[in-house]
Amino acid sequence: MTTLHDTKRSDTPECSHTRTRPSLATMPLRITDRIVDYANTPHLDSSTVTYMQAHRNLVAQAHTCRALRQPAQARVQRWLVIERWDMATEPKAQATEHKIQTTEPDIIETEPETHANERWLSNIDAIVATNAFNHVRKVVIATSSRLANPQEITDALRHLRVDQHTWPHVTSLRISNHIAPADAGVTGDEGCAELAAELRSCFPAVSHVWADEGPHGRSMLGAYVATALGQLTRISMRYASIPGFSVKTLPSHITHLSLRACGRRSYLQIPQIVAPPLVALTLSVVPLSYAWDQFTNGDSTIGPGLEFTCLERLELTFFVPSRSVPGGRADDAWEYSDGHPEQPPRRKTVAVRDRASMYTVLRARGARFPQLRHVTLHQYPGRVADFLRSVPVEQLETVHVTANVTAFKGLRLGKLRALHTCELMGSGEAHRAEQPHGQRLVMRALAQGAHVRSLSVRVPDTLRVHLPSLHTVRCTGLRRLHLSACITIPDVSSLLSQLPYLEQLDLQRPILTRPPRGIRGADALAQHLLAQGMTPISSSLITFVPDFMCRGATDDSVFYSMLVLVARIPSLRVLKMVAFYIAQFSRELGSLLSIRALFPYIRHLATLDYHKIH
Repeated sequence: MTTLHDTKRSDTPECSHTRTRPSLATMPLRITDRIVDYANTPHLDSSTVTYMQAHRNLVAQAHTCRALRQPAQARVQRWLVIERWDMATEPKAQATEHKIQTTEPDIIETEPETHANERWLSNIDAIVATNAFNHVRKVVIATSSRLANPQEITDALRHLRVDQHTWPHVTSLRISNHIAPADAGVTGDEGCAELAAELRSCFPAVSHVWADEGPHGRSMLGAYVATALGQLTRISMRYASIPGFSVKTLPSHITHLSLRACGRRSYLQIPQIVAPPLVALTLSVVPLSYAWDQFTNGDSTIGPGLEFTCLERLELTFFVPSRSVPGGRADDAWEYSDGHPEQPPRRKTVAVRDRASMYTVLRARGARFPQLRHVTLHQYPGRVADFLRSVPVEQLETVHVTANVTAFKGLRLGKLRALHTCELMGSGEAHRAEQPHGQRLVMRALAQGAHVRSLSVRVPDTLRVHLPSLHTVRCTGLRRLHLSACITIPDVSSLLSQLPYLEQLDLQRPILTRPPRGIRGADALAQHLLAQGMTPISSSLITFVPDFMCRGATDDSVFYSMLVLVARIPSLRVLKMVAFYIAQFSRELGSLLSIRALFPYIRHLATLDYHKIH
């Protein structure tokens, strides 16, 4: 973070409100608690996090000051972390936690890579020393980069003597791991069964399991899920390929279900799911009709249609295959082999073009969603308006949709009166036929009412977009706007003047404005700016995140386009951009700040905080 503290500092009067600015010491506990959550939750929920480093961060925060000690210390004791040590990224000096060693300590730094698989870090010693077993709520078992098989994890649990302690309040189990190809023939199913038994013995009260599974069609936690299914209420599984789920039918007490897959060669075979108890549902790599075929009302006699009685959050990532698929209903097995990717299915196949409706038409079977509040659709193959007709749009609070820009045709947002967060991300090719769709998408997004607080809109940067006139911008209550579109800088200025409460603007791929010919040097540029007028275009914007890395961008056009915007935003405090442009912008700005006639209008730029992105 960089500021121009040395430029015109003496000419900037001290703000009187700085004397009463709240500090951590004066904030209530509920606020500092949220600060610690904000700083750590994104890292702990990431799939690539180094958990022991996250644990160290919490320990450091607990020692930062008295105000952070209580909330940070509570989180330190909440997690039991068991993570394999990666010597390539983990300096020996930092590896002060419990290690399992199978070689001599003095050759740690030079041991072969195969031995590194047997080194694990854990905070269990600190938990034992403070007798904090009753505080632990979550268990994390993770690897840094190399792959570990189930037997290695079982051995680690035994070496750490986890089963010799009682963990009465551990309700969440998180495993981030993969099975290497060489491991599949070594450990076999007995390795997974042994791991399942060990986990059940150590943590009998687990009701929430989160797993990042392996890339070879085999579920390491399949045996554990099958044995613990009677007490699990939340299941979150992420696969690197497309295995079949280990259980054919889920019980009716599952309230939160997330099944994700990264592979695109086939669809995810989901189990039969009871719809009424679900509160949150996430499915990826599924065809539309196939997903609904796997749902049932269970023992309920509500009616013939599906009843998602309690569902509040729905996230679907759709799959339109590029190869043939099995005929018949969803229970027709499709055996897929990584070793033989072109191996035909056992049953009759039909071409995708002959089954297109299965993947592009939503057959909701009269499904009802009386409690639905949050909808996320990724890679939606049909029209978004058709999907929204089947849900109670008047009660939706958040909507996130990514699709081809033509999929938004016919979309009407006027009925979404409870909406506060809206994300509409359109993709497409540089076809002239798509030009009207991009224009309409931006106009309809900005025409929503003042109830919307956060709005993200993206259209392909090959489609020229003209922002709507003054009377059609109705989202005047926006606090945050993310806009990625081929629009002019004057259009952006006009838009900002219509958003009186906007606090953050993320602007991507605009049409840059070149400085007029004949303007050379800071003095000429200052005179030009003064002649154009320095009337503020926003008095609320605090953070500006420009991404001007677009076609035809030059140093002059980037600096000028950015300057004509930020110079007229006196409330601006934070500027986030690529490091290269930070250096250029601060250098060019320094010469302008020395011009006395211009300084009163741009004094706010002298104390900007610069944050690097990318």
